[in-house]
Amino acid sequence: MKSYPLFTNQESKAIDSLAIKELGFHEETLMGMAALSVFHANEDLWKTAESIWILCGSGGNGGDGYALAHTLFQEGYGVRCFATSPNKTDAGKFYESLVAKTLGVIGTIDDFYNEWEEAEEDSVLLVDALLGTGFQNKLSPELKELIDTVNDSDVFFYRLSLDTASGWNPYALGKGENEENSFVYADSIEELGTRKWENVGFIYEKDSIIPRYYESIGFPVRTHLNDVTFSKRYYLEADPETAISVIKRKNQDHKYSAGSALFYGGSDGMEGAILLSEQSFSKLGGGISKISSPSLKISSFVLGEDLSKMAKTSSLAETLEDPFLKKTKTLVVGPGLTQYPNDLSGWEVPEGLRLVLDAGAIPTKGNPLPQGNQILLTPHVGELNRMTGKTHNSVQEAFDTLIEYCPKNNVYVLLKSFVSLLVCPDGSSYVWESPNPKLAVMGTGDLLSGILARYLSLDLSIPESVLLALSLLDHSKQSEEPYPSAHQILKSLVELI
Repeated sequence: MKSYPLFTNQESKAIDSLAIKELGFHEETLMGMAALSVFHANEDLWKTAESIWILCGSGGNGGDGYALAHTLFQEGYGVRCFATSPNKTDAGKFYESLVAKTLGVIGTIDDFYNEWEEAEEDSVLLVDALLGTGFQNKLSPELKELIDTVNDSDVFFYRLSLDTASGWNPYALGKGENEENSFVYADSIEELGTRKWENVGFIYEKDSIIPRYYESIGFPVRTHLNDVTFSKRYYLEADPETAISVIKRKNQDHKYSAGSALFYGGSDGMEGAILLSEQSFSKLGGGISKISSPSLKISSFVLGEDLSKMAKTSSLAETLEDPFLKKTKTLVVGPGLTQYPNDLSGWEVPEGLRLVLDAGAIPTKGNPLPQGNQILLTPHVGELNRMTGKTHNSVQEAFDTLIEYCPKNNVYVLLKSFVSLLVCPDGSSYVWESPNPKLAVMGTGDLLSGILARYLSLDLSIPESVLLALSLLDHSKQSEEPYPSAHQILKSLVELI
């Protein structure tokens, strides 16, 4: 599974300190390596600018800005530095002094405003090195005015932020605070040394993740993880090729080795949801499956489509006693249900069975959960708020809730959103950051539950199954239809494999 560690601000500081105190790096060396990484990563970008302006703060982020300014100047680019105040770090002071010697002058913020008023439209590439991820306080009126000027001005054709967009605070989303605590509308972010947890979900345009690029500078992010308090957060990278190769049925497979699953859902008038979920399982290569539903019409719907299918009208209690369940590896409950089934409360999930709870089987806070070691809940944000009794406006807030909820209830939770989050009972978590507007149509949650069942039925772990299911669904971005239906998405996936 392709995944990369995500570090909180505190963890990043700990790794920084470890590199300096135990590995013997000089802080100036790390700062210079960061600047060189950013310089080389953006060589094509620098060439597009008539002038490059770097706004430097008083901390380590500002020091990175000075180090970058020195490199740009030595490579022949027109660069100006403007400082909010003198730098407070030893390494930052070194590069601040170096820039003062090489560029000749470091402008004040008043100088910035004076030159900005004279600058032509789209003439300046701005580098934001004001504030790092450690800054979570309210902005001063002066900084707010500066950031608002940067955002609103047509002088700057591109805004590149070092490490994070200054002023960004994911915990202020949806609480009316971001109007007061402005943040730089970065066109891209260069993360230095570690991938930053606080940057996940950075967004200021609806459903549009702003690009972030990671630059390695020699931090011990692999060899010394045990020496710091590491929260086991990982960033998932799409693996579309493996998603296809794994799901393809092998020549030697029989109906059970190809995957088996039982689906329960589809209240009256909602039968299509459980049908779509089962179809995504079977049409993507599942060997054998069965649908149970409280609907009296379910058999006519299923058999009207395919006489080889199995369907039965039954309660969930009857379904849990169905002999077929003992032969299956995966049980999906919820698509098309209008309320949480009481029969799930306290039910002991048989050893070896994977249980997926979706849609109507997502509990409201207070509903007892089933008991087992392989239970996956797949709520969207509204359902997460309902099941926890809390409101969540960012992936970071959701994580804070789920990192307690999942170990306490011994469940996995996959939060479905433009940034998806899987939290596991052992405290590990995985972020999937791939907004896909083509999935913003009715039925894609039912589709996902069936795809998850397909991978889970192949004896893959829940984290592996989630990554592969999301990677497979990501292929829908290639659809020529601007907003394909869930049925059209399934059809395209079937053609793909």
